[in-house]
Amino acid sequence: MIVNSNAEGWEIFSHSAHGLLAGKIADELKQDIKGRNWVATLTAIVEHDDRQLNFREKDYLTKIGTPQDFLDEDRNINEIIKRSRRLLEQARLKSSWVTILVMKHLEFLYQDLSEESKMIHRFMNEISVEIKDLMKVNSLNDREVHELYQIMVFADRCSLILCQNGVPAKDRELEINTSIQNRKYVISRNEHDEIFIHPWIFEQDSFELSCEYKMLEKASFSGNKEFEDCLRNTPISLRHWKISKLK
Repeated sequence: MIVNSNAEGWEIFSHSAHGLLAGKIADELKQDIKGRNWVATLTAIVEHDDRQLNFREKDYLTKIGTPQDFLDEDRNINEIIKRSRRLLEQARLKSSWVTILVMKHLEFLYQDLSEESKMIHRFMNEISVEIKDLMKVNSLNDREVHELYQIMVFADRCSLILCQNGVPAKDRELEINTSIQNRKYVISRNEHDEIFIHPWIFEQDSFELSCEYKMLEKASFSGNKEFEDCLRNTPISLRHWKISKLK
């Protein structure tokens, strides 16, 4: 989960909500960028971070009882593989196309752990072999898969920046990444809270986005169960953004 602290308490964005926002961003792209089988690509983008939150498996609080942002979590190898296999099981039920892109994302996230973990090394090898087989099924080559995955990389990063309240103020630019068409993208915000992405690769000159989150006013929690109950019972809040072409 994505956790932001402010004067009111804790903003909590689930990874599933973040994934849906990434899908909304991707769906605004120009048609010639999207490519064939777009619905399957979009499904992979929306669901690439699903199956993350499980209170039966994991403690989501820090040592002092505050909600823990995903970036501050310890990377537990067994948890990573268990969660990844669960995500892949869901993807395989939908389509091999979705599975390819989810696997590419898992490679991106965890390939660096291969040198220190034999379990991750074996898992990455499994993924690599299966990707090649599934690419043949879909008549996809390496270049096409790379281009498709760059859409996910771009949309995922944009969504994360928005969910983290990370867009800098006063027209200062923040690099998103180098991704689609091998170009570097930046994001900025003006005094009216209008957000700009440059270069512009979207169909319309502007569009609106929204994402659900929970605003928790309690400062800390006695345990996982109290946090889970509070998160479940807190009313839904909705964050809105307007994304526009820089003039």
